[in-house]
Amino acid sequence: MLAATVTKVKNGKVLVPAVNAKDDKARLPARRELGQWIPLSSDVEVLRVNGELQRGQINEWLDGLGDSQEPLEDEENVNIGVEDEGSRQLITKLLRVYRQLTADKGDCPPATSLSTEHHIDTGAAAPIMLKRHRQAQSESTVVEENVRKMLAAGVIEEGDGAWGFPVVLVRKKDGEVRFCVDYRALNKVTKKDVYPLPRMDETLEALGGALLFRTLDLKAGYWQIRVAEKDKAKTAFTTQQGLYQFVRMPFGLTNAPSTFQRMMNSVLRGLTWTTCLVYLDDIVVYTRGGIQQHILELACVLERLAVAGLTLKLKKCVFAARRMEYLGHELSADGVRPLDRLVTAVRDFPQPRDAVEVKRFVHLAGYYRRFIEGFGSFMAPMTKLLRKGAQWEWAEAQQAAFDRVKAVLTSKPLLIYPDFTLPFRLVTDASKVGLGACLMQDRGEGW
Repeated sequence: MLAATVTKVKNGKVLVPAVNAKDDKARLPARRELGQWIPLSSDVEVLRVNGELQRGQINEWLDGLGDSQEPLEDEENVNIGVEDEGSRQLITKLLRVYRQLTADKGDCPPATSLSTEHHIDTGAAAPIMLKRHRQAQSESTVVEENVRKMLAAGVIEEGDGAWGFPVVLVRKKDGEVRFCVDYRALNKVTKKDVYPLPRMDETLEALGGALLFRTLDLKAGYWQIRVAEKDKAKTAFTTQQGLYQFVRMPFGLTNAPSTFQRMMNSVLRGLTWTTCLVYLDDIVVYTRGGIQQHILELACVLERLAVAGLTLKLKKCVFAARRMEYLGHELSADGVRPLDRLVTAVRDFPQPRDAVEVKRFVHLAGYYRRFIEGFGSFMAPMTKLLRKGAQWEWAEAQQAAFDRVKAVLTSKPLLIYPDFTLPFRLVTDASKVGLGACLMQDRGEGW
């Protein structure tokens, strides 16, 4: 992929960034036509590092990209955070230009144009064929309906291999039933792909200084990745109607997140950590400037997604927002807060009656432990109940810890982003029951 570039000709030559978004090596033959150059008139101001194009120039640029006049389907419901009508129109125009990203392609969009495939390395393991679970008639109907839809969409095909795993129906909180395949036995014999997923703390810290956010949600992202031909049989599942195998990558496979993250890092290489962040199928584009810069950076990301043949779920995307929910946190220019919805879950958690419920609460509250000073120390009365052989006791100390964590989180604590132009101070502390460390900065209000 070649980046959209504004540059000057020097000695008859120009430099253009090129990105290889595929897994294998690529060669660019000499004298091959790679794109088209369009001369710019002398009155067009090129975007500078510390400046922005005028709104009129952005508008003219968008009109030249493609059809920016024909309205999108359900355009009035596009979630745009800014209220200024001129800014909203610019964002809408950009989305119209890239309408292929949000066009309705049915339950399963076409496979990505990249060469990415999901491989399942089981080494010398013998094929596994597990017995199908017994299901009620109503459940069998749900399974058959899902199979019919996936066959029609090209997600699965009939299988004839020696592998097979049972279908499990999982009921979600809203009552909807999700079709799943129990791949635990397959995952046990699969060689693990150790491709790293982004660290959540680094992801959140990278957003420091951002004024505008936009979140992009991929539609059926897993289903846009092909399963390698030699490994399709290993994804097979059994139903009353027979044996079926996946053509596209299903959920539940141990290495599926690694395959997906590797593909997305390739698609957005050169933009991640400067313009956008990607965590599996969640993409955040963040801007430290105004709306014009926001639109230019968003255009770069949309172009990469379009070239890769990926699809967005428009109703779940948010554009030009001052606040954003991401990875269980609320983000703004001020900093990071715990998400209200998850704080409510902590606040409404009933008093634990046994060690299992204590473990659930500790894990739930522990997701936000960095917002709570001394979390490990004051939670010690509860965590000691999780030790092997510990005797159950819910006394005053446990109740105090339980109430304190609820009180702190419901106060909506705020963590500011680090300012790397200022010095840091490392503050440490330790006691018999815990130890901790904190990076602090003086922002003019003292330590």
